[in-house]
Amino acid sequence: MSSNLATAHFLQEMAYPPYCIQPLKSWGMVAVGGGGGTAKTGVANAVDLKWIYLNQSSDPTNNRCSVQNVNSFTQHDSVMRMVSLRKQHEYLILALNRQLKVIMLKPSERDMDNGLAMSVPPPPMANAQDTAQTIPTQRTVRRRHNSSSSTAPIDPLNLQHRPSLVLHRNGQATVEAVGNETTLVTSPTTRSVSFSFPPATPTSTGTTSTLLNNIYTVPIPDQQYVNALVVCPVTQSKLFVGASDGSLTIYEIIWPAASSADRLIQLNLLTSFTAHTKEIDDLAVDPFGNWLISVSRDLLVQIRQCSPPFDKHCDLDLNQFGVSKTTTAVKPLYRIRHVRFGISPSSSSSNASYYLYTSLIPQSVADKLVSYVVQWTENKKHQFVVRQRRAVSLDRISALAVSNCGQYVSVGDSGGCVRIYETDRLKMLYEHRAHSIFVTDLAFMLREENYLYETSVLSISADKNLYVHNVHPPQTNIFSVSFLIVIGLLLLFLLLSQIRFRYH
Repeated sequence: MSSNLATAHFLQEMAYPPYCIQPLKSWGMVAVGGGGGTAKTGVANAVDLKWIYLNQSSDPTNNRCSVQNVNSFTQHDSVMRMVSLRKQHEYLILALNRQLKVIMLKPSERDMDNGLAMSVPPPPMANAQDTAQTIPTQRTVRRRHNSSSSTAPIDPLNLQHRPSLVLHRNGQATVEAVGNETTLVTSPTTRSVSFSFPPATPTSTGTTSTLLNNIYTVPIPDQQYVNALVVCPVTQSKLFVGASDGSLTIYEIIWPAASSADRLIQLNLLTSFTAHTKEIDDLAVDPFGNWLISVSRDLLVQIRQCSPPFDKHCDLDLNQFGVSKTTTAVKPLYRIRHVRFGISPSSSSSNASYYLYTSLIPQSVADKLVSYVVQWTENKKHQFVVRQRRAVSLDRISALAVSNCGQYVSVGDSGGCVRIYETDRLKMLYEHRAHSIFVTDLAFMLREENYLYETSVLSISADKNLYVHNVHPPQTNIFSVSFLIVIGLLLLFLLLSQIRFRYH
């Protein structure tokens, strides 16, 4: 159950099972990706852009959070992972099952008087004079019964809190995707084409990228599926891709020149090698771009240098959490499924500049062991050691996220429960079983976009539902403060009375 200082709001039921969610820095939006894959089930594959409106009111009938669909872009396969980058423009790199795809996001606007599409000034970045057409629509998304949230129409008053997009008189703002085969209307349930580019030439094998009419894709070999994706956060110059066969592929991210007409970033293959014997589950790069962490089902957690030749530095020791002895081998009781880095918050009691956070899940379901969230720190020998760990639940951890401020970590499990912890002591602040099945991904709303709550987490699940979980700022009890003041004055009065009595 959520505490009195935390609330959960149902936002929307998606038209497809969502697998990944990514905050966008340029406009305070989020991108949600997923789909039904290439099977002909009628379930679409798409990336949806959304605005999340937070609301905090003393009126219980008005304490609602809502979602606004901005645009939707269909894909030929399900979107399993994605990362965002921003320099001159905001980019998304999508990990489809057998393909990496680059799209560039840019704002545009439709004039409601004459239907002409015009350019909307993007955030203050260089070379942002591009234009594109769109035909946004407003639709109401199906709402859960007795839900405390809804899908809100675009309100110019609400947009004043999002200065990156300017809504002109008689106009409606939206965001287009350059580099996508088809760009779609705002509704995630009913889709129609607003503009299109000729599709790229399909490539079955090899690593040759395709750049045709602003469509940039990188094919993945037939025997591989993309399982993990991460970008070096400092330079945004390297993309690390983990595959189902245990291979690790590293690309150089080539940013376009400021004067270039083609503004899509391109990926140049640096190296590819077998890092693990089984599929790679997750990847993470520390905030300073020194270490790459790879997690695999071969029970190894490798730490590598982030610069050439990308040599292996060491492994995380999983035997410290317990081992199971058999006649053939000694295996750890637990394995790590997720890895995330987070900066050390200013309120931290440690001198560390950042922490590593991992999930710790039991090897066997039959063991009935508790799953943990673990916080690691780097020592002077550049080894990662456990700083603290916290038991989560008997349900396996299925998602992990760390806030950009480093103060909070969120955990989702296979039972649909979402929890939020503060990172200094891993004290649980929030717990709510929002979903009916496992949580597929979590994302913290960016601190600069969240001016109402201490922190807010978005959760998606295989049940197709999107939730927001809010932790309220701590409230000071005015009666307790007044009581302490009165007691203090009374003690001071008694002390002065005793002093006066002694002198007399």
